[in-house]
Amino acid sequence: MLENPKFTEWLMAELQRRDYGCVQEGGEIKVSRNDFPVTDILGGGNYRVYKNTPHDDERHKIRAIYESFTEAYRLYESGAPLGNRPSYHIMCEYGDYIMAAKPMDYGYVEFVTWQRDAEKTWVEAGHYFTDYEAAKEDFAVRCGLVNRYKMFNETELKLIHQGLVHLGADYPYLTAEQMNNVGKLIEKVETIVPAIQERSVYEAYELVPEDGLEI
Repeated sequence: MLENPKFTEWLMAELQRRDYGCVQEGGEIKVSRNDFPVTDILGGGNYRVYKNTPHDDERHKIRAIYESFTEAYRLYESGAPLGNRPSYHIMCEYGDYIMAAKPMDYGYVEFVTWQRDAEKTWVEAGHYFTDYEAAKEDFAVRCGLVNRYKMFNETELKLIHQGLVHLGADYPYLTAEQMNNVGKLIEKVETIVPAIQERSVYEAYELVPEDGLEI
């Protein structure tokens, strides 16, 4: 996919949006964080890994970004232009809902989920995203493929995370197996919402105000 200039532009814009440094050299994309190398994307599912650097564990996140945008780009390229909004390409459609994408002038890609009107000639009530995975989740919920009451939003996940942390700290009589299970749940929530960790660090150093969600 890296031989495709448009896809490479999409990918690099997304990496930069997530505060990664990236430079294209010789058909590769060299990705760094705070000037430390993380990984080189070689294309075709191949990567060059840098170990024992401050951010080497982030190579898994970069791989996930690459795979996500490969999927998004292929859906966009194969999708038909949206009737009354031809600058958007339809990526998927189910029932009365569609998800579409449009490259923006500032280098990023806008993803939108819309509901079609009764005559199927117009779209309305758009939800706009720069995050492809968030747009997919929104589409799945809006069209009924996923029950919204079986999902947690970020605020709810933060409360769950804090409850689990307090559980592990305040109940010393938990068995080793129970503590291990609590730890796995905490890691899972942090994987879903990495901002939880970042926010907690900023609050601890008083760099941002408390958000009032403490348990």
